Amino acid sequence: MSKPKPSATASLMRIALGIDLAIIFFGALALRGIDAFPAVWLWSGVALTVVVVLVLIRLVAAPVAAWVGHLFHAALLGLFVVDTAVGLSVLVPIGFWLFASIRGPQLDRLSGTNS
Repeated sequence: MSKPKPSATASLMRIALGIDLAIIFFGALALRGIDAFPAVWLWSGVALTVVVVLVLIRLVAAPVAAWVGHLFHAALLGLFVVDTAVGLSVLVPIGFWLFASIRGPQLDRLSGTNS
């Protein structure tokens, strides 16, 4: 048996979440470099965030995962409070997530794939 072809929406959202992982890692290094938080707090937060992203990557095909992803990316905007440069860097995956949320369903309708 062959696996069903993943939808364009799920594929694009997985890419956006992969970009999130890179931004989280490099953002954590930047925050560690400016001593914004104690190391234990910083790496605990990073670990929790990575777990959330990995769960979202696994469950992105479920409709509820898209809403959790929206909330997650809205929460990432809170990084502007910590540091402007880190806040600006999260705009890249947020923009890609929005692109995936809007364009993915359009591509799915054109190809006849259900998400």
